[in-house]
This record gives sequence, structure tokens and C-alpha cells, in this order.
Amino acid sequence: MTSSQTGNKSLSLTFLFLLLTYFCFHILLRVLVSDSLDYDEAEQALLGQWLLAGYTEQPPLYTWMQYYLFQVFGKNVFAVSLLKNALLFFTYFFVYLSAQKLLKNTRAAILSASSLLLIPQIVWESQRDMTHTTLVVFAAASVLWLALRLVENRTLFNYCLFGLFCGIGILAKVNFVLFFIVLFLTLLTFPEGRKVFFSRMILVSLVILAAMSASYLVWMFNNQDIVFSATHKFKQAVEIYSIKGIKSFFTNTFLFLTPLWLFYLFIFPGGYIRKTNRPADFSSQFMFRYALIFIFIFIVLVLVFKISYVKDRWLQPLLFAAPLIFFSGLDVTTISKKQFKRFAMLSVIAAISIYIAFTVRVVGVSLTHHYCRLNYPFTALAEEIHKSGFSKGLIISDNRFLAGNMQFQFPDSIALIPNYNFEHLAHSSGHSSGHSKAIAVWKADASSKMPAQLKIFLKNRYDIDSIDYRVSLYEQPYKYNSSDSVKLAVLMFSLPAQRGHL
Repeated sequence: MTSSQTGNKSLSLTFLFLLLTYFCFHILLRVLVSDSLDYDEAEQALLGQWLLAGYTEQPPLYTWMQYYLFQVFGKNVFAVSLLKNALLFFTYFFVYLSAQKLLKNTRAAILSASSLLLIPQIVWESQRDMTHTTLVVFAAASVLWLALRLVENRTLFNYCLFGLFCGIGILAKVNFVLFFIVLFLTLLTFPEGRKVFFSRMILVSLVILAAMSASYLVWMFNNQDIVFSATHKFKQAVEIYSIKGIKSFFTNTFLFLTPLWLFYLFIFPGGYIRKTNRPADFSSQFMFRYALIFIFIFIVLVLVFKISYVKDRWLQPLLFAAPLIFFSGLDVTTISKKQFKRFAMLSVIAAISIYIAFTVRVVGVSLTHHYCRLNYPFTALAEEIHKSGFSKGLIISDNRFLAGNMQFQFPDSIALIPNYNFEHLAHSSGHSSGHSKAIAVWKADASSKMPAQLKIFLKNRYDIDSIDYRVSLYEQPYKYNSSDSVKLAVLMFSLPAQRGHL
């Protein structure tokens, strides 16, 4: 091994160690800052009570993974943060590996992975409160790397891994299909890529993919009303939808990549000038064609489905590859030590800034008075409710944020919310046997009046008329600020003997 290779290996190991340390500190910070759950986290606490073929309009894999982590570590914030940060770490790791395949330059690979720290939607939003999107970006990053591996070496093992991670993508989020279409079409434009898909061994990948997704696909067929319940998210305009949609796509793509593109401009201005004298080989052309096909596919989607607004979350499983696109157009051999150090320092500053911002948004509320969900004092509220006589039973709420957090506080209980249709599952869960008490919980900051949806649910399901029961109010100060408080309303009732097991 030459001294240059030894230096590159040492640099790679140092980078990966620092990256792992970064996410380990995020887990520690999340555990220390608050034991309350954010919105998507609370949904996982709610859904993670059961292991099912499907749950909501989103595929089930994230919940399956969270369910097993709950079984190992218990229902706590550590289990929630561990899953998210593990997925984020491996997303960066696979971007690094893909960059090594394409760029064949250790410094450029490190810069490509570090660039994700300068994309707010990934470095901040994914850390703050995202679940399925975090998983699908991980799946996309891994499948991209595996596709590049298959181009180099079409072995049975690589095809097995390709099928496995494609299965993860399908079970992660629907927009993985969009990423795969872009990747598939990009590979088809190269002889090397066509050999990957026209090999008989691709059948192995398809068999693994089918085996992984079979139960969910059957569930989808039997629950089409749930699967298509989110179609309203596609905003459609009666007039000029094409202009609005295309404008939204380019605007949100630009915003998604801000400030990354600006840092690239200052440190690597040559990356914006495509060199015509460079050899048009697979490595230099692959990501460029990926970008062109990505733009084309999204414009087609806007026109065909009359989409007037493109959300940044839809772009994330494709735009995570933006650093690879940029550095593929740059002669990476020209990257100087000074440029490398400057960009690395920017990445470190970004990482530290995220730590600070994440901490301040929770512990600094006495100054800002802008409360986030991690400021909710669920532990203190649960203690008050426990003193009132409820230790376990059914927890019913109209809000999945409340339901998930209260289930965390009363882990031997079953939490339900209207319209999720999980009531029939309660009797089949071993820890629900013998439940005789139930509470209905809702936010009472503005009014102690029970929400209409919750009132109707209690009447139809349990024959409970809220006016016949006393509503108790519980109030506790926000975490890290005693001047403002959170108020919950709780209606406690006994489950009739014939409905004790729902």
C-alpha cells in the first residue's frame, strides 16, 4: 500500500468516526433535552403498539423497526432517537460510498457526504421530526450505491442486496418509486446500466423484493380507502396548474439546495462550468443524466397529475444526490487542500449550529416564548393523572400527538384515536387484558369543551355521553419555562364488563 493510499484510508476512517460521533451526540442530546415526543415520533409510539401488515397511508417498515426497538429498549426517547440517527448516519455513509465509486477521490467523497450538513431539509428537518422520509432517503442512498456496485460487478450477492434495499424503499415511502424510475432510466442510457437490468440475475432481486413487500401489497389491496386517503395532498389547480406546478418544482428545488449551492459557488466556482474536454465516461456522465431525467420526470408528473404544488419532502429522496451531481461535474483532482479545509470547516460549523439550534429551541423558550412540542410536560401531567386514579387502561384522544405521548407515559395502556380503526386490536394485545378503566384526553388551553369528533367516537363506540361525566383539568408549566403552562382535559370512565376487551 502506497503512502497516498494509507493517507486516504486514514482520512476516510477519521471522517467516518467523526460522522458516527456526530450522530451519537444527537442521540444523547435528544435524550437529555426532553422525554416528550414530537408529532411524527408520537405517531410511531401510537402505531408501534402493534405489529401489523399496514397502518396508515404510509408503508409500515418504519413502524416495524420502531416496534422492535421498543421491544428491546422499552418505550423511551432513546429508542426513537436511535432509529432516526442510525438511518441518517447510514444515509451519509452511502452517499460517501457512492461518491467513492463515481469520483474515485477520497477528498471529494468526504465533501459529498459533508454537503448533506448544508441542506436544511436533511440536516435539520430530518433530525427534528421526520420518520418515513428519513427511511426512504436512506433506502434511496443505499440503492444508488448498490446500482453503482452492480455496474462494476454483477454478482449474485450484489443482486440479493439490491433486491433487499429496493424492498426497504418500497416499504418506506411511496415516493421511493419515483426515485427508482429516475435511477432506472438513467442506467438504461448506458450500456453498463442496461447489462445490470437485462441480466437473468435481476430475477433474484425481484423475488426478494416481492417476498419483502407481499404482505403489505395484500394489505394495500384490501385497504384501498386508507391507502388513497392522502391523495388530497396533491394540490390541483383548475387553471394554469402547469405553470404553478413547474414554478413550484423549480422554486422548491432551489430552496431545498440553499445555502449549499451558494457555498459551492464561493469555494468551488469551477463546478458550475461543465468541462467539454473531459472524457464522456460513465462516472462523469451518470449523475448529469440523472439530474436531467429527474427534471424531466417531475415536469411530466406535474402535467399528467395536474399538480400545482411540489413539496420539498417529495424532492428529498432524489435531491440527496445533489452533491454527487455537483462533484461529478467538477475535476476533483483540482480540489486543493485549502478548498477541502474551508468546506470541511463550513460543515463542522453547520453541525455545531444544529446542536445549538436544537438545544435552544427547547431550553431557550423562557427567552423566545416560542414553544415546540418537546416543551410539553407530559411526565408531570401523567403524574397528576396517575394520582387521580388512572394507572393503566385505554387512552383515547382526538390528537395523535397526545395519544402517542400519553401511551409513553402509561406503557401498560392502549392508546386509540378516532378514524385509525385500531379499536378491534386492543383485545388481542396481551397487556390489555383486564383493563377496566379508560380516559379521554384532549387539549384544553383554549377551552375545556370536548372536541366533537371525540364526543361522537365515545358515544358510538362506548355509549359514553360526555355530559354525564366530570371533566378534570390538569395544568403544568412548560418544560424550561414556568411562566406559561399546558392544560389538558381528562374524562375518566369505567369500561362496561361486556366491553372490557373491546
